[in-house]
Amino acid sequence: MALTLILITLAYILIIALEVPRLLAQKKWRELTAFSLLLLPAIAYSYGIAFDVHLPNPTRMIEGIFKPLALQLEKILGTAL
Repeated sequence: MALTLILITLAYILIIALEVPRLLAQKKWRELTAFSLLLLPAIAYSYGIAFDVHLPNPTRMIEGIFKPLALQLEKILGTAL
């Protein structure tokens, strides 16, 4: 488990070390914000999996959002999905 945590940490440090300086040098503040907003939940989810924490399945959330939309489109277009 300790090795897993070390590898996760090193992987994220490497990703940050490769991406953040370039974004700062080019003053791409929006991209840096988007990068941070996507990376932070990924880090939290990775550590949650490493610590065997019960985490919600992101696929179910996506299905919950888009399934009603798909059903409405099916009614409008008259096609079976």
